[in-house]
Amino acid sequence: MKLTDLIVALTDPSAYPHPVDEVEVHQTHISVVFLAGPYAYKIKKPLDLDFLEYGTLENRLQFCELEVVLNHRLAPTVYLGVVPVVRQGRAVKMDGPGEAIEWAVKMTRLPETATMRERLRREEVGVDQVEALAERVAAFHADAEASPHISAAGRFDVVARNARENFEQATSDVGMTVSQAVFERLRGLTEEALTYHRFDIEARAMHGVPRDTHGDLRLVHVYLFPDRPPPEDLVIVDCIEFNERFRHADPVADMAFLAMDFARHGRPDLERAFTDAYFHASHDLEGRTLLHFYKAYRAAVRGKVEGLIAREPEIPAAERMKALASARAHWLLALGELEEPGRRPCLVLVGGLPGTGKSSLAQALDRQHGFTLVRSDLVRKELARLTPEESVASPYGTGIYHPEWSEQTYAECLKRTELLLFEGKRVVVDATLGVEANRVAFLETAARWGVPTVFLCCQAEPEVVRARLERRKHDASDADWSIYLEAAADWEAPGPITTRSLHEIDSGGDKKSVLARAATILRDLGLED
Repeated sequence: MKLTDLIVALTDPSAYPHPVDEVEVHQTHISVVFLAGPYAYKIKKPLDLDFLEYGTLENRLQFCELEVVLNHRLAPTVYLGVVPVVRQGRAVKMDGPGEAIEWAVKMTRLPETATMRERLRREEVGVDQVEALAERVAAFHADAEASPHISAAGRFDVVARNARENFEQATSDVGMTVSQAVFERLRGLTEEALTYHRFDIEARAMHGVPRDTHGDLRLVHVYLFPDRPPPEDLVIVDCIEFNERFRHADPVADMAFLAMDFARHGRPDLERAFTDAYFHASHDLEGRTLLHFYKAYRAAVRGKVEGLIAREPEIPAAERMKALASARAHWLLALGELEEPGRRPCLVLVGGLPGTGKSSLAQALDRQHGFTLVRSDLVRKELARLTPEESVASPYGTGIYHPEWSEQTYAECLKRTELLLFEGKRVVVDATLGVEANRVAFLETAARWGVPTVFLCCQAEPEVVRARLERRKHDASDADWSIYLEAAADWEAPGPITTRSLHEIDSGGDKKSVLARAATILRDLGLED
């Protein structure tokens, strides 16, 4: 039976042996999950790929059984067993009598709202939960099976093969999910990292460090139930069963997936809390030296996999577009993990009231620190088909400074920022950013693209600002003292998203000292050499 026909048949609520109102279908590049009432059923796509063998019904049954066994380690009450998919006349039934035409893993259905990813989006995850997760993962690794056979998968040649395979299998995605420049830079840096870490990787394998790990530790696979007693308060599902080479690994390669995922969702603070707690609990301080390499590797894995999903014709268009965006972010995140701090793709917002020196600072970052500048004053004049120095001074909020014009200006700045980030650039945006919605739009864009971001807010005493505005000539900005006063009155306080990235800079001094303060902030964030 064709996969597409099987999916349609199992979308029918009558195909299940228990009451079902509606069936939700979710697909990955290798499986299909049917959410039906209180249960979830996963079937494996009939694929034969370089890294898996799902081509025969017998193989799919074996891997379904193995999936149940392996996932009992971290989710013992979720995985209920393997059930047949059968044909009864013209109908297809799940878990019914008859000859199996397919096999499915039957699971207790867990609420998506309970995943750590969704809780993170709702600001429901703090350091305590993250540290508890780190301790659980470290304990899992300590108890996981180890053997010479497992250690063999952690040898340098295997690790190098896994890393290089990402690039070999994603070549056709260049230009779609990753730019040529980013792809080639990341491939070169990966080879450099492999050379640098070769001895450590090989030595850890020889000393039996590798374990039978999870292999796909992501926030979407972690479920938090604060009202349940341990160990049911924290459930981790969906480990890799289809290829030992991806599951038998150094524990750092496993935990790096979660560390990478916290970074991917714009929470470097929680990433630090997780990694600190993990290495403290595991007593594996030497393993920390491999973290950046394995985070880059895991990000490249997701970039490759999401690229495959984006090309799957049977997956709905909305999900393919979501996968495309995710793939682009993961490739950039991978590059950022291996790149020198002063070359890491990132987004720096330089905002503040008129005359506070934000444009001078942004231009200095552009000239001296490898950033590409997007200046709202220039974009605004360009959209109005004016030269930068052509003055169109008008009362506050009128003319080309009317809210509608400002909305168009910020939208164009955002568009240009995204194009530059796709190429792996370091972008500095110079804009007032007095409206919280505009700040959040840029910050969420950075998170969506998988790059770190910082908001440098310039502040100066009013008398300094007034003197600067009175001296200003031949500038793209038309702001004067009256505009400053109006803008200050309309300035919106930062919300929680902005606050996490906000750094206030006293910009009342000379340009050199202001730049030095900004460089120090960037250096502390790992964005400057």
